[in-house]
Order: sequence, then C-alpha cells, then structure tokens
Amino acid sequence: MKPMPSVSNKNRILSLWLCLTLLLTVLLPVSAFATASGRKIVRVGWFESTFNMTDQNSRRSGYAYEYQQKIAAYTGWEYQYVTASWPQLLEMLKQGEIDLLSDVSYKEDRAGSILYSSLPMGEEEYYAYVNSRNHSISMDDYTSFNGKKIGVDKGSVQAQKFAEWAKQYGIEAEIVELTSVQRDTVQKLIYGEIDVYISASIVKADENVTSICKIGSSPIYFAVNRNRPDLKKELDAAMNRIQDVNRYYNELLFEKYVKRGRTSSFLTFGERKWLQRNGMIRVGYRADYSPYCVEDKGKKKLTGALQEYLDAASDSIKNAKVYFEPVAYPTINDALTALRKEEVDCVFPVNMTDFEGERINVVLTDPPMHSVMLAIVREADQKKFSLRGIVNVAVAKGNHYHENFLKEHFPKWGKTYFNTADECLQAVAEGRADCYLISMYRFNRIADQCEKLKLTSQSTGEEMNLSFALRRDELQLYSILNKTVGLVSPETIYSALAAYSHEDKKVTVEDFVKDNLATVIAIISVAGAIFLALLLNNAKAEKKAMERQQLISVAERDDLTGLYSKTFFHEYVSRRLHRHPEQKMDFVALDIEQFLSVNELNGREFADNVLRTLGGEIREALDGTRGIACRVEGDRFELFCEQRKDYQVLLDRFQSKMNGLSQNANIRLRMGVMPWQEGMGTALGFNRAWMACNMVRGTNRHLMVYNDEMRARETYNQRLLNDLRKAVDRRDFKVYYQPKFNIQCDPPRLDSAEALVRWKHPELGLIPPGDFIPLFERNGQIEIIDKYVWAEAARQIAVWKEKYGITVPVSVNLSRVDMFDPKLEEILDGLVKDNGLSCHSLRLEVTESAYTENTEELLAVMARLRNKGYEIEMDDFGSGYSSLGALSSMPVDVLKMDRSFVMNIDNDEKDLRLVELILDIARNLKMPVIAEGVETESQMTLLKNAGCDFVQGYYFSRPLPPEEFEVFIVRDTGRNEENRKPVRPIPVTQ
Repeated sequence: MKPMPSVSNKNRILSLWLCLTLLLTVLLPVSAFATASGRKIVRVGWFESTFNMTDQNSRRSGYAYEYQQKIAAYTGWEYQYVTASWPQLLEMLKQGEIDLLSDVSYKEDRAGSILYSSLPMGEEEYYAYVNSRNHSISMDDYTSFNGKKIGVDKGSVQAQKFAEWAKQYGIEAEIVELTSVQRDTVQKLIYGEIDVYISASIVKADENVTSICKIGSSPIYFAVNRNRPDLKKELDAAMNRIQDVNRYYNELLFEKYVKRGRTSSFLTFGERKWLQRNGMIRVGYRADYSPYCVEDKGKKKLTGALQEYLDAASDSIKNAKVYFEPVAYPTINDALTALRKEEVDCVFPVNMTDFEGERINVVLTDPPMHSVMLAIVREADQKKFSLRGIVNVAVAKGNHYHENFLKEHFPKWGKTYFNTADECLQAVAEGRADCYLISMYRFNRIADQCEKLKLTSQSTGEEMNLSFALRRDELQLYSILNKTVGLVSPETIYSALAAYSHEDKKVTVEDFVKDNLATVIAIISVAGAIFLALLLNNAKAEKKAMERQQLISVAERDDLTGLYSKTFFHEYVSRRLHRHPEQKMDFVALDIEQFLSVNELNGREFADNVLRTLGGEIREALDGTRGIACRVEGDRFELFCEQRKDYQVLLDRFQSKMNGLSQNANIRLRMGVMPWQEGMGTALGFNRAWMACNMVRGTNRHLMVYNDEMRARETYNQRLLNDLRKAVDRRDFKVYYQPKFNIQCDPPRLDSAEALVRWKHPELGLIPPGDFIPLFERNGQIEIIDKYVWAEAARQIAVWKEKYGITVPVSVNLSRVDMFDPKLEEILDGLVKDNGLSCHSLRLEVTESAYTENTEELLAVMARLRNKGYEIEMDDFGSGYSSLGALSSMPVDVLKMDRSFVMNIDNDEKDLRLVELILDIARNLKMPVIAEGVETESQMTLLKNAGCDFVQGYYFSRPLPPEEFEVFIVRDTGRNEENRKPVRPIPVTQ
C-alpha cells in the first residue's frame, strides 16, 4: 500500500499548480494565441518594399503579403501588422515582440535566436544602387568602388555578400550599417551620405537612383519567433502544400513583383559607344503583320504595336537616347536575309527556339510581346472540341510563326499546307483540316470570314512569343535591346495591340455587293452621307499625321536657325559614316567671336537675327549637296559637308553675310576643319574640328585646318591624361597664388588671391596650365585637380594665418563636374573646419560657361553654398552667352570680367565702352567686379576711372609660389587696415 502524501507535499503541489495557472494567465494574453473565434493572431513585420507595398488607397500587396495570404488560407491565421524598418523588425522578432518576418536570409549567428521555415520563400538578389549623377562609380570598372561608403541594412546578409564580392574583385570599401526605412536610406544616397546602397528589394525612388550591378544572391525564408514553434509547424505544413500544388509558386511571385523592376535603365560605356558608332538601330519588320507591324503604303511608315513599342523604348534609357529606323520587308524571311547581309541590325517579330536561332546564326532577345494562340474550328465541332482530337492542322506556306509554334507545343499534329490563310480557313470549313491557328490579336482580321464559313475560335492555352532577332556577334546591341524589353511597360504594349487589333478591315465594293445584295439600295441612298464621313475621317487622319510630323520636326530642328538640333545631327552623321564610309565628308566647326558683346550692345533681338541669318546662309551653302549642319548651342555651329579645299571661300561667304547685317556691329567668325579620314567617328571628328577652331582664338587668323602639329598635340594630351594620377600621388602639381588688388585705394592694396595650379612634370618639365586644364575639363578629370587645389589652398590660408595673424581669402575654381558632386558641400566644409577657417576664407569661382545646362540645379547648389557663407565669383564673365540682366536672379557675389575685354581698352573705344557698360550694370546690382588680365598701367587707370573695384594681372604680379607671395602680405600688414575695402563682410581679417 502506497503511503499517503504528507501535508507539506500537498502544499508544494498546490503551490506549483497555482504558479502554473498564474503563468498561463499572464502569458496567454501576451502571445495572443487565438481570438475568441479560435483563429490564431500572428503579429507580422511590415516593411515597405517590393515584399510589402501600400498604395495610395491604403491597399496592401507585395511578394510577402501575397505569400502570407496564401499561408493563411491553409492555416486560418489572422494577421496583425507591425510597421518598422527591416533591421528594427528583426530585433523585435528576436525579442519576441512580433511572430513572423519575411525576407530573412540564413545566418549562423541568427539561428539561435529565431526559427526558419523549412522551405525558402524565394531567392534574394542583391544589387548595388548609386546616385544617378555619381559618375565616379561605374559598372564598367569595379575598382571604382574602392574607398567608397557602402550602405547596408543593419543585421542583414548584404554586408557579408558585399564583402565576398569585394574580395573577389580586390575592392576595399567602408561598410555603413543602416537602420532607417528604405525611403530615408535613398535620401542618404541622393545627398551623398553614402556612395552605394546594397539592397535586395527594388529601390523605388525616382530618376536620381539606379542599380549598376548585381552583388550576389541567397535563399530567403520566413523567420518565426523562437517561442512559437507551433507557428513554425503550421507554416512549414502550409508552405509544403503551396509548393506541392505549384512547385513554381516562388518563381511566379518573383516574376510578378520583382523581375520587371530589375532592369537597369542605364547603358554601360560599351553600349553607349555602340550607339555612338552606329547611330540608329535599323529594325527590319514584316510589312503586313497587323496589329504587330504594318507599313503604311502611302506614307512609307511603320504603324502598329511595334511603332508604339519603339517610341517607348526610345525614351526608356536614362543616360542615352535610342533611335530606331524601321525598314519594311514583304516576309519575315526577307527581313532575316537582310539581317544576314547586315542591311538591318535586328528583325521583328520572330518566333523560334534558341536551337533554331543557333542554326541560322541569330540570337533572340527576351520577347517584348506575347499572344495566346487560338484554334479556328468548325462550329459543329465546338462542343466536342479537344486538342487531343486534332489530327492535322492547316498551315499557310511560308508562315514560320505557325511552323515554329507547332514544333514547340504540338509536335505530334500533322500539317497540311495551303497557299494562303483564306485557303486554310476554307479547308477547315470543308473538313480537310481540323483547325487553323491564329494569334488572338489577329482574329478580328478573319472574324467575318469565320462567321460566313461557320467557324469559331477556341484557345489552345499556349502563348506564342515574339522577339527581336539579331546577329550573334552583336553583343552590345543584344544587351541594349534586352534592357528596353525590360523597361517598356507591358501596359504600353498590350494596350497598343488591343487598339490596333480592332482597326476596321478593308472591304472592297465588289465583296460588299456580293455578300450584302439586299442592302445595296440602302447603301446607295446614304452614299452621300458615307462619302462625307469618309472625307471627315480622312481629314482627321491627315491632321493627326501632320501634327505628328510637326512634333518630329520640332525635335529634329533648332527653332531659331532651322538647322538640325545637336542630338539628331550627331545621330544622322554617325549613321551616314556607318552606312557610307567611302563618302569623303569633312567635319567643320564654326563660332562667333565675343558674341556676348553683340548681344549686350545691340540687344537680344539683333543677336537672334545674327544667328538666324547665319543659319540660313549655312543652309543655302549646303543646299544641293550631301552636307548637313546644326546649331550646337549659343553661337556654335557644326557642319558635315563634302570634302573641299576652299574653306576660306566658304568662311568669306559667311563673313560677308555677317558684315551686311549692320555697320555698327563687329561680328567676326572663326572656323576649324577636320578633313575626312577613313574610319573616323563623329565625336573624334568634331572634337578635332573644335580643336582647330580654338587654335585661332585670340589671333589674327580666322580659319584653321587640323594638321600633323595638332595630331602631335593629341599624342601629348594622351600622355598627360595617362600621367595624371601618378602626378597627384607624387605631388607634382604645385599651387601658385596671384594677388588681387583693390584699386580704389591709393595706393592699391592686397585684397585676396586666386589659387592657380602648375604641373612640374619629372620628364616634360613645367607644363603650362593651358595645356592640361582644358584637357582635363573635356575628359571629366578636372575634379581630381580641383580637389587637390582646394586642399592645398585651405592649408596655405591656415599657414599664413598662423604665421602673420591675418586671413588672406583665396579663390579656387569649381567646374561643372564639381558642382554636381553630391559630396561637394561635405568636402568644402571639411576643408574649412579642419584648417580652422571660416567659409568666407575660401572663395569659389564658377565659370560663366557652367551655367549653360542644368541651370536650375546648378543655381540651387550655389545658393546652398552661398547661404553657408561661401563667396561665389562668376569667372570669365563675358566669354559666353549670358545676359547681364539675368545676374540679378543668380546667387553670385562678384563678377570676374574676362581678360578679352581688357586687352584692347587702351586702344579700342568700343571695348572701353563695353567695359563701362558692364561696370555700370554691375554697380546697379551692387556687385563688385574683378578685371582679369591687367598688364599695363594705362589699363589699370582706365579701369579705376570707370569704377572697377579690383584687378588681377601681370601689371601687379604673375602667379607666385607661396613663399614669394608672402612679400605682399608682409608689405600689406604694415599699412592701415581701415583702407581695405571688403568684397563682402569678413574679407581680410586680423
């Protein structure tokens, strides 16, 4: 007999039972295992991305959301959504504050704190995103990632994947862990707080952000609260059932939510070079394949869904314009023959397998268009119709679409061939064939005939893919076309297909009378009304065509001169060089000297008339030849004309026209010519023409033809480009300082200095700045020099301040490239702070030519810098096409008048009057003026009397190394500081 438990044991049991009851009472509400109805409540992490999306109407969707709804259908779960960033949600999952989180990669260090689903929910691909304006990082050169700040979500696997990728390519970069939501992270990328963002989900921002390369991939899982093994068990069972029903479920979700947005909207360097070399992409198409592509016989133009697609594809790339030239062929086989002969670059629409493409040496792009195929059968067989019952199908001879479709999807069907589609339909109606295949979008073309023959349509359930075919060696073109396929929205394509598939079918009068004899009398009675309607429709069509042509003309032509626009001109030239390399055509550059003075002295209306007249004369000179021309910008023109030896005659003709405009205006032209050379491209040809044109600047000559001396200059320039980075590392660049003097004081006093760079090459000796500064500007390398000079200038200001107790402000140059660097403000602020300076100490010179493009964005950058206290100087003012009147709205503090205005003021009354005009307007705007290039006492005196505030030039001093410049500081510190006239508050301070 067992002993009875003691009282103390009973008390222990009772206490244990009470504690357990109390614990369950506390835990059950917290975990919220079930609702009153018995459905489990699951707390799900929600982070805005392609996995979890909320639209403007607060409707939820996304990869994870749809997956979770499918899981709920098998488990009966009810979800509570907890919104935060993904890193925050991962920590909440570890702490038990949520129950389920999607998009979690497996990591050993996580396995102990969370539970993983037994099956992956998909595969995650990691991409590198950059600011679209950050050209320092390139997909063509992975080493450009070196030294960059790489942003990754904290706790994510992206850091590990980037480290593996970086090790593979020998890249050293700084990893920055982020906890912000994606929207805020994108802002960090745009404003330069990070250089690269590694993300698995598609970054949905705007044109400021783009992906440049794939970093890696890994399986992703649902992660479960480790205290909820019951949820994991139900989750695993549900995912097994989902993937058992459809083993491709993950892939379908990827296709639906992720794949479409993965396409990069930027071309690589190699792809852009292909476009520059070839110009337009020539697309061969079948001329009678409505609604996909049809040639308008009257206008010889492409219509149909293909045209809509090409229009959309043309604008889909962000860093290039893609132009297409459609070329019609009677059959697709004719177009493929033209492809082999290189008469076209690609062919559409093509339906064949990769195997068939390999046999004829073509490669197929991803299909931009798909169509469900219909089987046309007898109405009497409709109810008993089955694809298994098909014995033979009617096929029109030469129809490769049906041939290839049958081989791929219905290889066992027999084929009976007929000459035309009409014969095929007749054969089906008479029982000589079981069916005829046709695209869903082409059915309307035969609908009436089917009705007469008592035929109907049935879906085959299979799609026919239509792709571009191109030669297998066109690797860059293949990539370009595939990018456009990924970027053009399906909505654009299928709305076009639907629209064109419902166009009215043409019916002859004879057919109409035969089929509708009873209605002939009615037709005659309303013939007048029908005729009127046709006239109206025709008028509308002509009006629409005219409007379209006008739009094309606007895009192609410069509205002021009537010449081609720069973009179209360069495309046409590239295309002609590619198609007709044997034609000897020269590249010509034409420029108007000091066009600003023409504009300011005679007014904008007169200046426009100058440009209009010159454009008209260029058109007349090229009329009847194979030559074409464009206005590049402002007062710059380019001509592509038949080779000639008498360019002086052509220049004299243009100059004579200019001379006839006004006796009071001195309008001088200069011309540069690059003669034809076999194999020369558009960009190189015009670069050399402008090089020749610029060689006569400031001389008495007005025409220069590119020659051997200039070719030697090119070789020299390439040497300088190659040596640039080594020179920076060796500190071969030396910063000199040229003083600026306040000439309204007596005697003139030192006000500030300009930092100017000199290159002491170990082999070539001292290289003049005119040799390398313009070169690096043209090649986008000037920012390397600029940043070097900024750092040296800031350091030198600090040295002088420490040594002499005085701050000498120094002006440094900012190029257009610098202005659009997202880190510009950070770099300048850092230099000022690190050297113990104020923003007023480092003055910023921006050349007038920088204002010609992206003006609003550039002005916004300048305004931000100015608000911080930096002084903005407009350098080389008067050398471009700016208006003095526009200065009032610009964030500019000082004008630096171009030296070309000062050169002849003591010899030319007109130049002096122009200088006085500039000074008067600047004085009214309360904007000081610095005159550059002052070399004589008479120039200095004239400028002083005209009211100029400051001068800079060899009259006072050439640019000096820092130790020699100190002579001016020592001399000036001994004078009365009260005579120092500031440009803005806090000029030279003690």
